[in-house]
Amino acid sequence: MKTTHSIHEYIEKNELRRNVRWRIQGGKWFFEMFPGFWQHEQSFDRFFPKYDFIRFNDKGLNPDKTRIV
Repeated sequence: MKTTHSIHEYIEKNELRRNVRWRIQGGKWFFEMFPGFWQHEQSFDRFFPKYDFIRFNDKGLNPDKTRIV
């Protein structure tokens, strides 16, 4: 899973992941990376990772100076 601070990137990448074409051939699942180029399902997360949105904290990553994160 990858993280992003951009709402646009979060929506775009997760929609791209949802709209990938799949097919079954010989009892195994394959997804289409490029037109006419099919990959086995085991490599799906490597090429189309799921994105998680984390709101950007403009005050810094550790706003509580009394605690070390």
